[in-house]
Amino acid sequence: MLEQTAEVIKTAADGIWVRAVEPSGCGTCGGQGCASRRIAELFQHKPRHFLVDCDLSLSPGDRIVVGIARGSILRSAMRVYGLPLGLMLTGALLAQAVRPGDGPALAGMLLGGLAGWLAARGGRTARPVVLRREDVNLFQVKKG
Repeated sequence: MLEQTAEVIKTAADGIWVRAVEPSGCGTCGGQGCASRRIAELFQHKPRHFLVDCDLSLSPGDRIVVGIARGSILRSAMRVYGLPLGLMLTGALLAQAVRPGDGPALAGMLLGGLAGWLAARGGRTARPVVLRREDVNLFQVKKG
């Protein structure tokens, strides 16, 4: 199970809305943030919120640990990217076999891509679940 710390934004009837909490980093960059993180922040317009299944009683501001089953990300990526690409190539090859030429191959590719896009939209994705509350006392440093 893949785990990520998150903060509760709001509660809903079908789960809770959370925002991922960024880790502080490894410290090798002197607290400035690594270059890949800074590049990602250039393209990120606003924080993303996610709907998560939850059985606990939580309120906005609570920090939790969210988990998603291993392999579900790969399955989702294959459905969203692999299926349309595979059907695009299949459509182009079938159209090329029926009637040689670039025009029919392009039409077959577009029809296959549309069919793949529609098929990918129909799938059900695995939603993350709340595993536990984050233990705040675990990270506090004792003086003395």
